[in-house]
Amino acid sequence: MQLDAVKIEGFKKIESIDLPLSNLNILVGSNGSGKSSILQAIHLASCLLRQADRIRSDSTTMVRVSDLDYLPSDEYWRLGHGADWGNKSTTPFSRVTFRFKQAAPVENGLNHADSFQIDDDEEQQNSIEVKCLMRAARNAGISVQGELPEEVRGQFRGVEAFFSGFIPGISGIPNLEQKNSRRVVLKACSFGDSNVYLRNALDLLSKEQLERIEEWLEPLLGNIKIPVNFDEKRDLEIHTDVELDGRRVPLELLGTGYLQLIQIFCYILLFKPKILLVDEPDIHLHPTVQEKLTSKLLEIAQDQSLKIIMTTHSPFIVRGAPLGANVIWLSDGNKKSDDRALVELALGWGAFGKKVIVVSEDAKNDFLKKIISQWPEIERSVAILPGRGYQHLLSKDEAIELRSSLGEKFKILVHRDRDSLTDEEVQQLKDDYDEEGVRLWVTEQSDLEAEFCKPEFLEALTGQDMAQCTQWIEEIMAAQSVPIEDQFSSQRAAHNRELHAQGGSPTNAEVWATFQQRPPLRGAKGKFVFGQLKNKVPEGRFRDEYVLGLANFPELSSSLKANLANLLG
Repeated sequence: MQLDAVKIEGFKKIESIDLPLSNLNILVGSNGSGKSSILQAIHLASCLLRQADRIRSDSTTMVRVSDLDYLPSDEYWRLGHGADWGNKSTTPFSRVTFRFKQAAPVENGLNHADSFQIDDDEEQQNSIEVKCLMRAARNAGISVQGELPEEVRGQFRGVEAFFSGFIPGISGIPNLEQKNSRRVVLKACSFGDSNVYLRNALDLLSKEQLERIEEWLEPLLGNIKIPVNFDEKRDLEIHTDVELDGRRVPLELLGTGYLQLIQIFCYILLFKPKILLVDEPDIHLHPTVQEKLTSKLLEIAQDQSLKIIMTTHSPFIVRGAPLGANVIWLSDGNKKSDDRALVELALGWGAFGKKVIVVSEDAKNDFLKKIISQWPEIERSVAILPGRGYQHLLSKDEAIELRSSLGEKFKILVHRDRDSLTDEEVQQLKDDYDEEGVRLWVTEQSDLEAEFCKPEFLEALTGQDMAQCTQWIEEIMAAQSVPIEDQFSSQRAAHNRELHAQGGSPTNAEVWATFQQRPPLRGAKGKFVFGQLKNKVPEGRFRDEYVLGLANFPELSSSLKANLANLLG
């Protein structure tokens, strides 16, 4: 029988989640979304089912922490969801349920799992369930209770039976590695200590298995050979010099991405698991290799009759995944979507874990990010997409389409600079964007840079008093009055073409007079004044890096905060 689905309850970030399994399953989501919780729960349950003296539904047995082949944390009692594990039958626990079915028909190289509903009567009749309930034991151990039917017992129990293989990642290996016993190596690799034991793991493989790894690596890395040498009578350390395109390289000098791939393929042959758990294999891999990896893993999964669950933050991994692979978006321990197109779009835009997407007018968004960083709670929920100027600003219909294409999982705030727009014109533009989940925000002054030209900000940045900071701005306004008014007139001409093509616009003089009542810039373009301040402020203290690096300053752009807070609320 083949593993068909898994259900996890009450483990770390996960309250309850059902995961139907295909040959290849890709979990995506922001940090803290529950991806690693799923991998850890599956691997821990697998180890407990193998190492417990017995598995029964009506009684418990204890596995000592010191004996376990895997433990996510020394404070194992904290693995519960929202509450620590207890050591009594009435106290909090975690549970992992594995569902098995007869091998499904293969279509296009993929087994297509049905929706997993543990309580469905028909599914119960046609499937077998393995259950592992975990809670704290009284004496430095984990109490285990569950069900392990005879039909699948051999997949979990036995000295050389490893139902799961867990690859948490690799960050380099030591220069030397002494030979260790098979038991020590297997326990260390199961625990995730692959950095120290990779050569030992490779040494446990046969010549034919090493050649198989080389075959799997070839389409990803090119021609590669992995000779592993150890003479029981002569050597203390295992020697592995990889041959890469005819060049010999010590294993420790290979790039981390190469080591990660070797580790993944080594574990498949070393443990022969029924489910392989791979945590973020993309971290050290070139995007081209990332896109190829998923196809290779699917091919291997089919060949080795195993399921693979991998986590990622990479759009290249998702983009390269073969059709039919499960792609699941996690958020706060729950499945947010399994729509692959939606996942690809959101992942490519860095929108995981976010609730609002700000589509900026500007191509560079350092100043917008700086303003939003004032409000950490808001910042955590906001993604920013760059634009190409107001003439290419996202229209209302485009914003609606964007929100729809993202499954209406996000709200959209479109940023536009005020330039020389009147209050009435700003309100007209905002009204045009009036739609559920869509909003236009227009800067309070001419643009974002104007926020950083306020005397209050200059005072915080330079340490000079308010009078001096105000004087700098007034001197710029007086000395540059001609180019400032010319720029204002040019902007008004553009606004009139956009908003008053049929006439009826206020005169430039009327609008200019209104802006003269709005200090400190009174109609001047913030970008222009910002550039002038770089020359005006002594000792070069007004520079981009200093402005963006300033930690404490009076709040800027309260209207942006109000708009974001409203959308998030």
